[in-house]
Amino acid sequence: SFWSKVGDKRTLTNALNRGTALNREGGYGLYFAPCLRRDKQGKAEAAAMLPAMWVDLDCDDDAARRAAALAKLHAFDLPPSAIIDSGGGLHAYWLLSESVALDESSRKQAAGILRGLFSALGGDPQYVKSVASVMRLVGSVNTKPERGGVILTVVELHPARRYPLTDFAWLESQSQVEQIDSL
Repeated sequence: SFWSKVGDKRTLTNALNRGTALNREGGYGLYFAPCLRRDKQGKAEAAAMLPAMWVDLDCDDDAARRAAALAKLHAFDLPPSAIIDSGGGLHAYWLLSESVALDESSRKQAAGILRGLFSALGGDPQYVKSVASVMRLVGSVNTKPERGGVILTVVELHPARRYPLTDFAWLESQSQVEQIDSL
């Protein structure tokens, strides 16, 4: 794991350069944490700031599934700020208008919203929906053997699309209803 403080460009550049070399030459996956961390830990308790919401939509290299996933994202009430092609599917991100400081309560709320977002869009059921989550980095090689060394690319980028966290509140309640239904 390589860590860098926000704004420390030299350390971040060094970490990205080392990670990129390991990714391209050594076959290591290159991931980032969507939530900023307070400590150099991957635990949910170390997540300090939530700048975006995200979803991972698996398509298993199936063109029809990829087209359907993209159509779902385009039809969603809150159009994503960014869509990334991961080689095996799509990653979508919704930038928040203001980053949310995370405490125990807001971490649980964010996890509930992530579960609801994944459920609403048909996200990867195996993905852990938590502020501790990591995602593959754009420009890196997807190191899964079945992906054939594909590089993650930006499909769409709309940085002006930013949302208050409250716009996603309905997803948290949907997540809780689905959990009750599955009991």
